[in-house]
Amino acid sequence: METVDKGFHILNKRAVELRYRRVTTEKPRVFYHYHKGIEVLFVHQGTGTLTLNRKIYNLESGCVVIFQPFQLHRVQFDTNPCPYERTVLNFEPSAFAPFLKNFPLLFRFYEQVWKEQLSNQVFRMDRSTAYISGVLERFNDLLSRNGEVDLETTSMLILNIFDYLKSLHNSRFFGGVVRPESHAEKMMNWVEEHYTEQFDLSALAAELHLSKHYVSRLFRSETGGNITEYVIARRIRQACWLLKTDSKPVEHVGSLVGIPNFPYFCRLFKKITGLTPIQYRNSNLN
Repeated sequence: METVDKGFHILNKRAVELRYRRVTTEKPRVFYHYHKGIEVLFVHQGTGTLTLNRKIYNLESGCVVIFQPFQLHRVQFDTNPCPYERTVLNFEPSAFAPFLKNFPLLFRFYEQVWKEQLSNQVFRMDRSTAYISGVLERFNDLLSRNGEVDLETTSMLILNIFDYLKSLHNSRFFGGVVRPESHAEKMMNWVEEHYTEQFDLSALAAELHLSKHYVSRLFRSETGGNITEYVIARRIRQACWLLKTDSKPVEHVGSLVGIPNFPYFCRLFKKITGLTPIQYRNSNLN
């Protein structure tokens, strides 16, 4: 069984990281999390669900998902009877942008994925996977051989991957199926409107005309996660954004995201991100 990062926020100090054809045979504990860079998930084997943009998608072999920087998400796979096999690419988009500017059409798509709102982020590989499998294998060989990343060479492999992703995006060939709005999605929409306030499970339950116990059970059954964890992840994600885009004192940020106790906010923020709020504000993480 592969170990899982025990935190909501994965901060990667390297410009690029590739986890190639990782296999999980037992059901891991997973969290709502986000990355400071772009993440691309290739599903080679397995079936599961993705929680993204307050929607739940079905995932299966052949699906490709693009995650934008700091986009809250959660992937849950059923490893019985089939193991979960995937390749995950994480990279800092600003590090490779200068190398891709010589390809205007592709660079425009790259900027869309990086900075703009995307209508679709879940696709299915609609033709032979031999090409993209070859690119990912070469990428893995490069990173395995070299201790330091050659940005120029790596950028060409990222260019090949984005050329492939662009073809899927243009074809509008979807791999994930959006379900009719579930109870969990209604709960996530409620959280989006109220996460800056003190979390009140009773108010959420009343909104849905359900009992508190049933609300918690429904959220876990539909997403595989805990609603309290989701609220915390949403608050910390917003805190990261405020620390980088707002000049308000750090002491005020916790209150703005629904955590008014400053010492507790600092402890929670460091536990999740690995940095104190001040360290995060002064870092080069975007």
